[in-house]
Amino acid sequence: MTDPKRLRWKGSAVVLAVAAVVALTVGMAAPRYRGAAAQLFLIVAGALVIRILLQAVRIVAPAPGPLAFDRALVPPPVRAIRWAGEPDRIAFEVGSATHRSMELHHQFRRRLRRLAADRLEADHGVDLDADPDAARRLLGEQAWALLRPDLEPPDDRFGPGMPIDDVTAIVSAVEDLAR
Repeated sequence: MTDPKRLRWKGSAVVLAVAAVVALTVGMAAPRYRGAAAQLFLIVAGALVIRILLQAVRIVAPAPGPLAFDRALVPPPVRAIRWAGEPDRIAFEVGSATHRSMELHHQFRRRLRRLAADRLEADHGVDLDADPDAARRLLGEQAWALLRPDLEPPDDRFGPGMPIDDVTAIVSAVEDLAR
């Protein structure tokens, strides 16, 4: 097996020698084709020189890896999409609540109302909807303003949500119900 890092010139030298013998033979045997034989010899010699130069370039500068176009044609590996867990959903809802008023009202408020209703019932024996005065006293004014049963959806659905400090305070008020 030949080394790919070595210049293979012996075959080219043999071809060049054969071409020289043929050109000389034709030039001696048929003088009227001497010019054509010389031109043919120069073409063969030039092709062999180009072949050797290309080999030398391949040795010095190896072929690059796949091009960006070639890599773009290969589909990316299939990754398993992990389902969002409950903490991820809650984090998303809190982020949405600070972004848009409609997400605050429909997603975050709904989850927090269920949690507040469960805590009020289990720890204090108070029904969030049936006993609003006791629920308001236990939750505090800020949390009650968001969790009260008669709260209407916002007029501006794409308006700003609630600041994160207010969301944190309301979540803390609901968490404090269990203490």
